Amino acid sequence: MRRSLPARIVVSLLCLAWSLASAADVVVIVHPDNPLQSLSQREVSDLYLGRARSFQNGDDRTPLLARIYEQPAESPLRDAFFRSLNGMNIKQLNAYWARLRFSGEVLPPTVLPNSRSVVDTVRRDRNAIGYVHSSEIGDSVKIVLRLKE
Repeated sequence: MRRSLPARIVVSLLCLAWSLASAADVVVIVHPDNPLQSLSQREVSDLYLGRARSFQNGDDRTPLLARIYEQPAESPLRDAFFRSLNGMNIKQLNAYWARLRFSGEVLPPTVLPNSRSVVDTVRRDRNAIGYVHSSEIGDSVKIVLRLKE
């Protein structure tokens, strides 16, 4: 069966939109008033793996306690983030957190339902940190790390 011209155009546009969205960089974001200007991949990895609980605020004052927000477990963005950040796949990440939870020493980041929730939460909380596709942010948050997918 032949598709009509409008159906082919719609399918083509959907494919184009999907490929553009998947090509967006993953960005780590903080509140605009957070004194951080940037973070290294190592610093972000340490936060997201429970090795660090705060980030330096750029001066001699006490480090800021970080409230770390995560994408849902089944999110392709979560997979892309950890692969780009430290080379971990979701299976390795889940095994890592299972060991830490068993020890009772550290809790994993707080999971939010979607990227909009991550942006909204970070926008309202000076100590929050999260990650989203670069196409999903505005000027209500500050980028401190950009990861190429």
